[in-house]
Amino acid sequence: MRGLVWLRTDLRVSDNTALAAACKACKDGVVAAFVISPGEWRVHDWAPVKVDLVLRTLAELSVALAKLNIALRIVECASPKDIPGALVGLAESHGCDGLFFNREYELNEARRDETVAAAFVDSGRKVHAYHDQVYAAPGEIRTGGGTYFTVFTPFKKALYTHLLRASIPDCVSAPRALPAMVGTPDPVPASVHGFESTIPASLWPAGESHARKRLGAFVERSLLSYKARRDFPADTDGTSTLSAYLNIGAISCRQCLHAALAANPVPASRSALDSGSEGAVHWISELVWREFYIHIMVGYPRVCMNRAFQKPTEAIRWNENAAHFDAWTRGRTGVPIVDAAMRQLATTGFMHNRLRMVAAMYLTKNLFLDWRLGEAFFMRHLVDGFLASNNGGWQWSASTGTDAAPYFRIFNPVSQSRRFDEQGEFIRRYVPELRDLDAETIHEPWTLPGLLRQGLDYPSPLVDLSKSRADAIEAFRVVKGADS
Repeated sequence: MRGLVWLRTDLRVSDNTALAAACKACKDGVVAAFVISPGEWRVHDWAPVKVDLVLRTLAELSVALAKLNIALRIVECASPKDIPGALVGLAESHGCDGLFFNREYELNEARRDETVAAAFVDSGRKVHAYHDQVYAAPGEIRTGGGTYFTVFTPFKKALYTHLLRASIPDCVSAPRALPAMVGTPDPVPASVHGFESTIPASLWPAGESHARKRLGAFVERSLLSYKARRDFPADTDGTSTLSAYLNIGAISCRQCLHAALAANPVPASRSALDSGSEGAVHWISELVWREFYIHIMVGYPRVCMNRAFQKPTEAIRWNENAAHFDAWTRGRTGVPIVDAAMRQLATTGFMHNRLRMVAAMYLTKNLFLDWRLGEAFFMRHLVDGFLASNNGGWQWSASTGTDAAPYFRIFNPVSQSRRFDEQGEFIRRYVPELRDLDAETIHEPWTLPGLLRQGLDYPSPLVDLSKSRADAIEAFRVVKGADS
């Protein structure tokens, strides 16, 4: 048998379920393929910085695969509808008998995979699909009533019970080196038209080897203190920043989990999933949030279709104010912590998770703009843009989603700023107009006396925080009342 491995969000050699299975089963060689699909990426709001990281990671992966005598072939398809024919054609030209791939769970991607699989079956070839992106296959963890969980904590408890009962999934064995290479590797393009990135590549070193080093450094230096440090954006080691690598599969969720478990100093009689170091336990819980949103995406596919999870909130009439949205995107709202967050995104392709919530709540609750605008903007700029997590986070912040923040719980950006950037260190880094202000004033520059305020090249707040908060609560109350 000769196999074709279709790589997507699994750009690594180690702990790659489909790749390991293909190398084990295919005595006559393996060919790897990656599809460059600009039309698909554009529709799905892929950020140029993400595409750049993918391409640079592919270049490293090609070298690693060649050491196993596997050629990485690059296929370019203008539209997703071209992918089935292109992959079947590649299989035919290389004499491949079967297709191996790890499943993707977004609605369009799942439908695409079904179409590709059907095309291979129609051509007389076998298809082998694996659950590699998750700890438990979507649908495997359900409520007592047989439905998908819609609240995180019960889901997490059920998942932990499942993992302890079925045993925590091990990382799969390293793929064996094959006797000979089939075909020759294609050069990986340095860029794709329309996705040229302006973010320095040095901010996001590429590849599986770097991802593993980043995981090791985080576990060694910061894992055990993660809970205490994770909410402070000026603390550059407070979080792992592994999401970009997880989302393209340069590292696996299992590798992350096993590293955390190994570092958690817990008694042998206790579960290291939810006891021992608060830092390790909390980081594992964050990994489970990603899993939860993937399960939600499969169980409730409307979240993949620009629809609110909570159907009554579709009746909300959001403001339509292009000037306010533009100011938010450019980091010119007049609220320093929000503006610092948005400028961090623009200059690095990343935003600290606490600030994602602050910026999202400001857009949806203070400016009262549709969460879908912010969701799409984040995806178009985030190096770690991932539909399940991004949609889940935005709908949580907008109080339209599963397990959402209660509509009356609205972050005050000034309070958040004072609590998590007390000295204004993060604000000064990204809003240099305010760098000379003291730690008291920098969070609310609008409180400065008139002449001092006029001397700043910084805008006044777009809206009154207290009034806009009250207006948002009333709008949600009306919708909730109508629902009841």
